[in-house]
Amino acid sequence: MTAPLLDSLRDQLGARYAIERELGRGGMGAVYLARDRTLDRQVALKVLPPDIAADAGLRERFLRETRLVAGFSHPNIVPVFAVEEAEGLLAFAMGFVEGESLTTRVQRGGPLTSREAVRLLQDIGYALAYAHGRGIVHRDLKPDNIMLERATGRALLMDFGIARTIDAPAERQGLTRVGEVVGTPEYMSPEQAVGDVVDGRSDLYSLALVAFFALTGTQAITGESTQRVLVAQLTQPIPAIGVVRPDVPAALAAIIDQCANKEPEARFASAEALVEALDAAQLAAPDVAVPIRQFGEELDAVPVVLAIGLYVASLQLQLNIALDYVLVDGLVDITVVLAIVVAKLAHVQGVRRRLARLGFDGSAVHAGLTQLYAERAGYREVLRMQPDHVRRERWLLIAGIAMFPVAAALTLIVNASRTRIGPTQWIVPVWGNALYFVVSILSGIGIVLIARRPLAALRDRFMPGFWLGSIGRRLLRLSAENGADTTGPRTPAVQRAIAARVSSSVTRSTRPTGAARTGDLPALRAALRTLEAHVEALEAEDGGTTGRPGA
Repeated sequence: MTAPLLDSLRDQLGARYAIERELGRGGMGAVYLARDRTLDRQVALKVLPPDIAADAGLRERFLRETRLVAGFSHPNIVPVFAVEEAEGLLAFAMGFVEGESLTTRVQRGGPLTSREAVRLLQDIGYALAYAHGRGIVHRDLKPDNIMLERATGRALLMDFGIARTIDAPAERQGLTRVGEVVGTPEYMSPEQAVGDVVDGRSDLYSLALVAFFALTGTQAITGESTQRVLVAQLTQPIPAIGVVRPDVPAALAAIIDQCANKEPEARFASAEALVEALDAAQLAAPDVAVPIRQFGEELDAVPVVLAIGLYVASLQLQLNIALDYVLVDGLVDITVVLAIVVAKLAHVQGVRRRLARLGFDGSAVHAGLTQLYAERAGYREVLRMQPDHVRRERWLLIAGIAMFPVAAALTLIVNASRTRIGPTQWIVPVWGNALYFVVSILSGIGIVLIARRPLAALRDRFMPGFWLGSIGRRLLRLSAENGADTTGPRTPAVQRAIAARVSSSVTRSTRPTGAARTGDLPALRAALRTLEAHVEALEAEDGGTTGRPGA
């Protein structure tokens, strides 16, 4: 928005809102960060295009439906606080989400992992179930209208500005005009594109195309014009996600493909059915507990420390031979390096003992590491799908390899310039000493750049096979046995409580699920009563003898 228009907006709404800055702009207008002066809170103020504000029919329908949506109260829907009208102006204030849109997230960080996509589908599925249950179809579901909260990763659906009640008849005569102004052809369902009556299954089709974009970084349907895109929505099948992203679990691919079916009857009957299918497929695996994640990082550091130790020891040994040092000097240096490696292994064993004391037995650690390595494999697959990342990594590897011949050439130059003054003594020019530092710096950079790719790839292939194999499991079990808890016996229930206390899955496990997520308050109260009873049972089993878990 230009400065004069921004000044006009401040003149018209300045009494209620202090407009701070623009957050974004699209076909449905501009969004500004503003502060509600009355309630002293930040809001996102969306100003619709003047042509919509000037059209009496569109204006009235928008106001009617926005007021209806303002009554929504759901954790996965951005709330609407107020509608503002003025001469030639139509705007509404909604909750400000500290985060970014799905479009921005994919453009910034690349396609989502399968795990992230499952959570996205669940969150938006719950939001749609809530809205559909109140007779509202979104009709403009797209990545720009999905916000990802930075602190929690929660997905929130916004912009019901062109929502149409499910029972309302289609307005065939005005379809093209309305579709071009407020619709998004790349995410429209076939029935919406031809002006048929739409229901919640239309939003499920759009959600499937959103999932396709989230997992691939590209749109499933494209075209040179709006008309071509609409024709493609009617005639062109959506590419199977399992073909485009082979690493996506088959169950998740089948769910997305079903939602993307051209025939509404072949899709899920409702958003609740979609969420239930995700739950039944057990795609939303629990988070790996924080202590197990930290233990996995410690295990990853072992081969790195070992490789660096062997490299330093070999260099020191070569230096001792070149300078005719006695054998004892070389053994002392190598012993220091070996001591560092042994100390690292002892530290890893100590971490495993702490896991045992926290209640994580061998099967829990093995399951956690299995899931952790699977997550990393999926993330590597996502990175391989990004050409810019692959190109950058290739050039960094080439640069790292090139450091060594350059360092070797500089070393030869310095060696040719030095003068021997004794059996193990040399005189080197000042510029030669400077080159020695350059050689050291180049060698260090080369090691880091090479370690980032080939050594990391070797580690990622070696570590899962070793620690999840028979030898690794035996070592982990031995470490746990040596670190048995000496503070007293703990009942299984108390051990589970301790594990949950330090697990990163605690926050997600407290998220309402099922009916509670779609607005069923009695179900939520029942879940809270069950949780209270479970806590009382844990306290009764503990008997107060071992202290509070995690205290």
